[in-house]
Amino acid sequence: MANRFKRWTSDEVMKMNEETFMVEVLDMIKFSPELDESYTQVQATQKKLDAIEMALKMRLEAKKTD
Repeated sequence: MANRFKRWTSDEVMKMNEETFMVEVLDMIKFSPELDESYTQVQATQKKLDAIEMALKMRLEAKKTD
C-alpha cells in the first residue's frame, strides 16, 4: 500500500479547526493498492479505511449539530 505523508507547519495547525483537519486527513488516506497485494489484502485495507472515514464523518456531523 502506498503511504502518503503530510506535515503541517505549526502556523497551519493553529489556523485549522477540527473540521478542516479531518477533511485533510480524509484526503490523505486515499491509497492505491500495490501490484503485489492480493485481493484479500486490498479488501481488508478498504474495510479499515471505510471505518475510519465513517468515524470521521460522524464526528463532523456531531460538530455541525453542536
